[in-house]
Amino acid sequence: MSGMKHDGVVPDVSGVDPIARQLTGELMCIGCGYNLRGLSIREVCPECGMSIRATLLGIVDPKAEELEDLASPWIVGNGVVLWSVGALIACISVWMLRINEIVQAKMNVNLGMGNWVSFTGMLALCFSGVGAMTLIRPHQRWGVSGRLLSIRAAIGVSAYIPLVLLYWVIYRDVDFSAPMPLIQPGVNHFERSLYRLGLFACVLVIVIGIRPNALKLAMRSVIVRTGRVDRQSMYALLASFAVAAVGDAFNIAGTLCDGGAGMGRLISDLLMQLHVVLVAVGSVLITLGMINIVIDTVRLRPVLLHRGVGLSDVFETNLQKDSRRADS
Repeated sequence: MSGMKHDGVVPDVSGVDPIARQLTGELMCIGCGYNLRGLSIREVCPECGMSIRATLLGIVDPKAEELEDLASPWIVGNGVVLWSVGALIACISVWMLRINEIVQAKMNVNLGMGNWVSFTGMLALCFSGVGAMTLIRPHQRWGVSGRLLSIRAAIGVSAYIPLVLLYWVIYRDVDFSAPMPLIQPGVNHFERSLYRLGLFACVLVIVIGIRPNALKLAMRSVIVRTGRVDRQSMYALLASFAVAAVGDAFNIAGTLCDGGAGMGRLISDLLMQLHVVLVAVGSVLITLGMINIVIDTVRLRPVLLHRGVGLSDVFETNLQKDSRRADS
């Protein structure tokens, strides 16, 4: 079965009379929502004049019948949204902690967000892990390749356990040991960078583990299969974490090079300045990446909740037509 072209030509449908292609299923006009059932694809919508071919190109998925059935569309559809939104809230919580620190340094005002914001971020990360569990086995059929992907996804999801613990240690224990961990990091900045590298390692395992199943779900969308949206959001997110991780690696190297004076001191200062810049840039990119992923999962949710409209759903095949005539 060939895919639909974007030049306005509807492809031949196997088993459908090329002259009397009639819409026998429910198909709502993409322009006004009028039910086009019973009309020919050569006609236009009687309500708004929109070409029926335009509606077919915009709504009908020629590969809908080939997609695997989901184990539970409602759980999977809402699970992927919970996974992305939870991770975004965890990122926003970190930004709120840093904003609280900057306000305290510049205005000498403590907004008192430390306790509940760090707890909210950790709780949101836990919910993200629960949502990610829906990616372990999203489809009903479970062949050999499906088992391997499920094992891979399960390993990825299991990395949420150390991820949540590291998040708590960094933004609750270590940060609270210094009055201003960003501006005045104190003696624990070396330890903090080590923990953040561990956090990056957890994210790496999660992304590598769940991406194949997440991509299979995304491929249920026509706009993803046709290349009209970016499929590399998770790899872009991973690259953003890598930028911040390089910054933390520079901080560790700078601490080790700090000899107190001379060239060692200059190298140490340079590496620590690079650390601040790269962590700041990486943090911005991580947040933007998470926003894009949230947008993608919210758009994907309706596709997962409801099976796509296939060609057989709107066209009457010759076999169906002969059967109907025999019954009459």
